[in-house]
Amino acid sequence: MPLSWLNAGILAWFLLGAALSAKARRGMGRGVIDYFLANRTVGGFVSAMSYSATTYSAFMMVGLVGLTYKGGIASLGFELTYLLGTVFLLVLFAPRYWLAGRRFGLMTPSELLSTRYGSKWVGAVASLLCLVTLVPYASVQLMGMGYLLEGVSGGAFPFWAGMAVAAVITVVFSIWAGLRSVALTDALQASIMLVACCILVAFIGTSFFPGGWGNAFSARPELLKVTWPFPMFLGLTLPWTFFALTNPQVVQRLYAPKDIRSIRGMVAGFSVFGFIYTVLCVLLGLSAALLVPGLE
Repeated sequence: MPLSWLNAGILAWFLLGAALSAKARRGMGRGVIDYFLANRTVGGFVSAMSYSATTYSAFMMVGLVGLTYKGGIASLGFELTYLLGTVFLLVLFAPRYWLAGRRFGLMTPSELLSTRYGSKWVGAVASLLCLVTLVPYASVQLMGMGYLLEGVSGGAFPFWAGMAVAAVITVVFSIWAGLRSVALTDALQASIMLVACCILVAFIGTSFFPGGWGNAFSARPELLKVTWPFPMFLGLTLPWTFFALTNPQVVQRLYAPKDIRSIRGMVAGFSVFGFIYTVLCVLLGLSAALLVPGLE
């Protein structure tokens, strides 16, 4: 991709996000609850898209596509099992988290633990663990942005520049108007992710596999065989299943919806988004394995 196109795309994306962030800034009130939870007034659609963008980050376009490229269709089973487990936990716990947040004025999972066990030390330890574990997690997301920009630009946009752009934009959108800004820009990001992935899969299918996906996979049937040992499948799936209840950046989203209907809309919207986006990313990985085999 020409660097001028890439720069124009990044600029357009930033300007759209900045406009949404400015809109959020104008509607922002005072107080901690307003800044960190948008005063608990986020609607169902925006909640669903924000939760989706927060959950399905760079690990999908980099991690899941690459995992599918190397391991075949087994990655679809892993990711859909994770999605099913997440939806089950959200159906069970999301309304309870939302209600506890309203009743006790909670904003973080650490506060929930402190309230539940009657000890600030429990919350302090949980906060420390979250802080330590989120450093590598956030770093990987920035690395994913760097790798993607470096890849699509053919090296013209260096890895470090991609990381820097992602970090600066994230900080600006987050600090300027708190969760109001983050939720709206998340919704924009999730929409771009889904639409772009649909267009890319459609382009690959019509341009390289006009005979259909079934005929294409007949050339490499091993891609459609489950080759993972069960311990590997369990080791990847089980920790991810509890992502929805342990990672503060997604738990925070459970406190922000304006009512129980919005919570249900969030879970339903995330379920649909997650299923479609997972299938699309797996198709991209399988397509890459067919078109450019042998990459390390």
